[in-house]
Amino acid sequence: MFLGHGGESPLSFIRIEELHHTYHPRGHDPVDALNGVSLEIEAGDYVAVVGANGSGKTTLALHLNAILLPTKGTVEIDGRSTSDPAAVRDIRSRVGMVFQSPEDQMVATVVEEDVAFGPENLGVEQGLLEERVRQSLLRVGMWEERRRPPHQLSVGQKQRVAIAGALAMQPRCLVLDEATSMLDPRGVRDVLGIVEKLHGEGMTIVTVTHRMEEAARARRIVVLHEGSVAMEGSPRMVFADPRITEWRLNAPPLSRLVRRLKARFPRLREDLYEVEELAEELAEIAAS
Repeated sequence: MFLGHGGESPLSFIRIEELHHTYHPRGHDPVDALNGVSLEIEAGDYVAVVGANGSGKTTLALHLNAILLPTKGTVEIDGRSTSDPAAVRDIRSRVGMVFQSPEDQMVATVVEEDVAFGPENLGVEQGLLEERVRQSLLRVGMWEERRRPPHQLSVGQKQRVAIAGALAMQPRCLVLDEATSMLDPRGVRDVLGIVEKLHGEGMTIVTVTHRMEEAARARRIVVLHEGSVAMEGSPRMVFADPRITEWRLNAPPLSRLVRRLKARFPRLREDLYEVEELAEELAEIAAS
């Protein structure tokens, strides 16, 4: 972890300590979705949360915006506890959420009105509101579509409008819960390009994904397994870990290829996950 002046650790933007969450479905036994998750995310970080179905990924994501509250443990966003009712509005202005289905976030019949909905409810003055909407739509490349009904847009365009709606709240962090899972390849590229640009501008990114190719773009990966953190580290560390099959995750295709090539080239490093690295390693082995 980065150390500030005097060797002191800076306050994490997101601090989770011993988080437990139990669902109580009517007519069924309780379900423990999270079991003692502890995690810190610094401002400006880019973190991917991965895990098999039922590992607790979405439950964790919903805690970051105070949509869910801890059964036990604490979640703090920028020093504010999600369990404090007086802090919830402030937390939700700091952490924007983008979900799997963009239709779930759309409430208006015109794109620009939909993007304006959140800040308008916060009482943002009209002139400032219009500028927020404009800037948010420009950042996602949807300004020219501002007067169109959302139902006329492609799924990828709808997801970009959903991101614009989150950006209009001027958050410091964007949480994406399987935000590309319903998109075609072009839509995926568009959304990931926007996310990387926002991160480059300093925004904290937390993405929940089952696509390891997307997780590889993050600076750090958190692996959830049966409601607990099984591992966290760089993509290189996670994809090279032999427990990845135990966690029921599929490594990116290149990582799987490296494992197969290593049987023929024992000197090949196991932690390669980029094409250029693999090509350089094989060239060095061939020349030796």
